Amino acid sequence: WINLNMIRKFQKYWRKSLVIQRFSWMICIVFIYMLGRQIPIPTVGVDKVVLGNAIDSQLIENFGAITGIQFSSMTLFTLGIGPTMTMMILWRFLVTFKLISNWTSDKVNRLQFLMTLAIALLQSYGITNSSEFLISFGYNYVTLRIITIVLLTTGTLILNWLCKINSERGIGGMTVVILVNMILAFQSNTIKYFTTQQFDSDNLIKFGLLFCTVLSVLVCLTILLYKGEYRIPIRRVGLNTPYHSSSYLPIRVTPAGAMPFMYGMTLMMLPPYIFILLLNIFPNNQILEYLSVRIGLSQVPGVICYILLLYLLSIGFSYYNYDPYEISKNMRNNGDYISGKKPGEETLKYIQHVVNSFAQFGAFTVVVLGGLPMLAVSLQGHGKNSISIALLISNAYIIVSLLLGVMEQVDTMNSWKKYKNLI
Repeated sequence: WINLNMIRKFQKYWRKSLVIQRFSWMICIVFIYMLGRQIPIPTVGVDKVVLGNAIDSQLIENFGAITGIQFSSMTLFTLGIGPTMTMMILWRFLVTFKLISNWTSDKVNRLQFLMTLAIALLQSYGITNSSEFLISFGYNYVTLRIITIVLLTTGTLILNWLCKINSERGIGGMTVVILVNMILAFQSNTIKYFTTQQFDSDNLIKFGLLFCTVLSVLVCLTILLYKGEYRIPIRRVGLNTPYHSSSYLPIRVTPAGAMPFMYGMTLMMLPPYIFILLLNIFPNNQILEYLSVRIGLSQVPGVICYILLLYLLSIGFSYYNYDPYEISKNMRNNGDYISGKKPGEETLKYIQHVVNSFAQFGAFTVVVLGGLPMLAVSLQGHGKNSISIALLISNAYIIVSLLLGVMEQVDTMNSWKKYKNLI
């Protein structure tokens, strides 16, 4: 009787709690995703390394962790959400330069689906270019490769569909998949570093305490940067309440957040695909072999390219999240203004100056946290052995930023309980 009563109370509480319902959906989708990562592609041998020897597979696998791409084995979700994130980068480019305007939602969704499908097919083709297929199935090489490409693309589309379901019914949307991948990568890098260094008991305790201290400081710094914002006081002509004097325009201290890391890692996945294809078309090409080795993130040129990419993405996403022209235009249309600044050109220049200042600060922060540790390791000449500890800094920053975003969504859902239904 007690158990039945507890079950009924839980069911009643579950129906009333929106957070628990969405959290349950999120857990189910994460479980399906983790299960799909373990389902092998039947046409390829188990634990077959996907990338060729010319590519630094350890570093590329670390960078591919954010999208869930797997190079150590071929599974249903080997491509992860890489095609979707690449599509989003291209889509932001189209939207920013206003190449797409006045489109219906159905047309936008159809074009995004086709772009994701095309990118998934291209990446599947690049990955299967050096795969070893099981000819024992009775099919030839071409047929097995086509089957593998179809299965990989299907897995990506299924994962994309699961992310959409999580956006509608769960918590975090695609962010949860990225968060799971980053936690797994953080765990893998931590274990790999401590096992390869072979510390004795005393040094292990000392370094473990130092590691926990540095990690705690990094977490606190990330929370401070994430929640820090600059508030521009604004006046609202059409608002006459006791709270109108406290109205402000918030601008985050790091306007781009963790997006430069996520999209930077995604873009750094493109050179391996390109070199894989080119080396198969032009084998034994010394220039391509040199570039395929030097552009890796264990080498100084590759790290410099990654730092420049982080800087450019930080500036770009800062202006994408806070467009001074759109902000000033909306303020003018709503009758809002900044004290001491004339609406129009003067307001635009002031907002642009503020956004640019924090965009530069955010870019500097991203470069310091994500680029300089890798550059320091590369300059020491043993990047392949110590790159995992350098990646831990950016991994921790991404994980904390994504967790804070999920927590904000949960707080928003909890705030809905304070308001009664209008209908």
